[in-house]
Amino acid sequence: MNNTQQNNQNTQQNAGQQMQGQQMQGQQGQAMLSSKNLTILEDMMNYESLSYKKLDLYSQSFNDPQLKDVCSKAAQLHKQHFELLLNYLDSHNKPAQAQQQ
Repeated sequence: MNNTQQNNQNTQQNAGQQMQGQQMQGQQGQAMLSSKNLTILEDMMNYESLSYKKLDLYSQSFNDPQLKDVCSKAAQLHKQHFELLLNYLDSHNKPAQAQQQ
């Protein structure tokens, strides 16, 4: 077996082992989010919250009904995104809370 074939075989074995580890981790507790993922999720939620607040403020300050409507709809969209992220976080947190009790 030449070096290229051996490297390919080793790579495939490593990928298989990683997939098995991820499957086992998923079976043990799908609620586990890494600290990096939590940081990203927090950043996204902060962005959506800030966008909602700004657009809601803009919609209140405009006199033009079309601009009010555009900002209001965009604000609601960001509010929905925030709620989706919050629900995602909650869905990953509930099994961990159940295990602690």
